[in-house]
Formats: sequence, C-alpha cells, structure tokens
Amino acid sequence: MQTLRRPVAPRDCDILGHMNVAAYIDAVSDAMFTLQGVVGLDRAVIDRDKRSFVAAHIAADYRAEMLAGDVFTMESHVLHVGTKSARFGHRMIRMRDGACVFEAENVSVHFDLEARRALAMPEGLRQALEGLREEDGNET
Repeated sequence: MQTLRRPVAPRDCDILGHMNVAAYIDAVSDAMFTLQGVVGLDRAVIDRDKRSFVAAHIAADYRAEMLAGDVFTMESHVLHVGTKSARFGHRMIRMRDGACVFEAENVSVHFDLEARRALAMPEGLRQALEGLREEDGNET
C-alpha cells in the first residue's frame, strides 16, 4: 500500500549531494504514521487513548542515490504481528524510473504513552494489521 509520496527537498540532502540517511528514516517514520491511521490508530485515537506504535529497531538497504527534486513513493506492508509489536516492510520507489532505491524493515512496539511501556495490542488492531500482512518468505 502506498503510504507516502513526496519530492526530495534540498534540505534532505547532505554535503555529498544525495539524500541524507536521516531523511530516509524520516520517510519511514511518516509512512508508519500513515499505516497506523489506516489500521485505526490515528491522531485522534493516539490523543484519546494515549497509545501508539514506537520504533524499536530498523534495518535498511540503500540501493540507489536520491537527489534533490527526485520524487518518490513509499510502499509499506505488515510482515509479522506479535502480541505487543509488529514488523513492517517499506520500499521507496523513485517515480521517474520505477527503481526501488531503498528498502527497510522496522519493528515497532505498541506503546502506552503515559506508563511508557509496551502494551498488548487490542484484538481489533491485531486483526487490522493481519489484514495488511504480506508474506516475506521467512514466516511460518
């Protein structure tokens, strides 16, 4: 599912002239908030229930340079759903040529924002995430 579309801004680039590592992680973060909203964990629920997903781990592969002015989309999907966390996959696609320029997997923990600890996912959230699940060949 497409979770983000935007251009690379000059401020996203480092002294080498290409998109900085921090900008890639920022894109993953924004994609995650889009994905959360799709499964019912949007800003209103976060504010009301004081819970959200928080990043716990990310692994990334940079496949090609992105330059200022390049436009990309991020495609995100669910890889695994646990009791308190889930693993997500993200692919950044450069619009001008359709190349996959970046891939990442992240583990996010369902988190109680007041108690500052992991929180079991409600069944409705688990089911919504499972509905977006994409097999990655490593799950049984």
